[in-house]
Amino acid sequence: MQSVFEFHNRQHFEVYVYALNPDDGSTYRQKIMAGCDHSRDCSGSSTKDICDQIIQDGIHILINLNGYTAGDRNHIFAARPAPIQMQHMGFAGTMGGLWTDYNIVDDMIVPPMLTNEEAFKRKTKHHVGDICEELDPEEDDDNIWVYPEKTLSLPDTYFVNDHRQGFRDDQHIRGTVFASRADIQWTLEEDKRWKMRQQLFPSVPDDWVIFANFNQLYKIDPVIFKVWLEILAQVPNSILWLLKFPADGAKNLYSTALQWAGMGVANRIHFTDIAGKHDHILRGRVADLVLDTPQVNAHTTACDILWSGTPILTLCGNDHKWCSRVAASICKSTGSGEKMIAKDHADYERRAIELARSVRYNYWQPNFPHFMPPQVHRSGFGELIELRKKLFLNRDSMRLFDTQRIVANLEKGYAMAWELWVTDNEKNIKVL
Repeated sequence: MQSVFEFHNRQHFEVYVYALNPDDGSTYRQKIMAGCDHSRDCSGSSTKDICDQIIQDGIHILINLNGYTAGDRNHIFAARPAPIQMQHMGFAGTMGGLWTDYNIVDDMIVPPMLTNEEAFKRKTKHHVGDICEELDPEEDDDNIWVYPEKTLSLPDTYFVNDHRQGFRDDQHIRGTVFASRADIQWTLEEDKRWKMRQQLFPSVPDDWVIFANFNQLYKIDPVIFKVWLEILAQVPNSILWLLKFPADGAKNLYSTALQWAGMGVANRIHFTDIAGKHDHILRGRVADLVLDTPQVNAHTTACDILWSGTPILTLCGNDHKWCSRVAASICKSTGSGEKMIAKDHADYERRAIELARSVRYNYWQPNFPHFMPPQVHRSGFGELIELRKKLFLNRDSMRLFDTQRIVANLEKGYAMAWELWVTDNEKNIKVL
């Protein structure tokens, strides 16, 4: 979310960043710091000193970008140095404490009925001491609420990203006549995919389908792994591309596949090393279909892959489980969510097999002038290829990658939250 800070409207917002980790010298950090009005290096500061600085700076809305993740300093928020405190992006779940006023979400990942506020409206029994619309989870009527915080719900996905600004590889045609020719852009993309595929998997036949998953291996649960093995068995001209993330996990998965599905299937699981961020996004185009992990979805990885044009097949988790609903939120914001979100495990398996079997290729040679070297092109057809083409050619107009739109909607939500605080009328916020 590097560009979020610089995209804020300076007529209405002043942006402070409190860095909790030492400067790593990365381009990401430099871009963030350059995009804010005031940056504070708090990596060596105590909680008290950081809180005093926040109070001195007069912060109105303080946003937690860590949540319960490595390097968090949540006790800063527990000390309440700002009137309004929110959580965004870092942690896919409730903070479980009323020192977070709002979770920044969308209706896909946090259904409104699961919030404290909505549960209070449904309450039929009231007790002495019930104040501030806060429920006791041991006494409420329906016991289905999950989130004690209020929600600031965005109209598209809550998952802001910076791919349109930071991860382009079409600079060579931008500003040329080719930039307005979708047919030429698509032909060039198909050529890149084919060439990169041959480099990464030289032994895999050209007409085979490459399923992939680029998550850390801990996200793979036994149920979905068994589904993947069945998909491989039903699509014999396919491989499954996974990362050695970690290497010991790769050994265990191969051993399990051997035991559950036999050598013929297990040997079609290909493990590769982790790539750097830019290379990871570029080579993501090699996959034909990314199979998501339902218990803990692809989050940033989902944005990476969709930016490359590669479709994802995900399964939206239970209403109460934020981390299993993120990929569905992301896919929905492409405008093609109905083609990438399965209803259940059976639908997931059926859909993956159906999409894989739709793929076919033609090889052709364009009629270029005689002085240009001959070149064979490979063009794909079928439902999966058409979905890829739609994702790739429309990525610049998708709401998923429209960082400026997401920032504008965040600003609307911040303004509404401040007005509600000033009037002592805090409640769930829905940005339209």
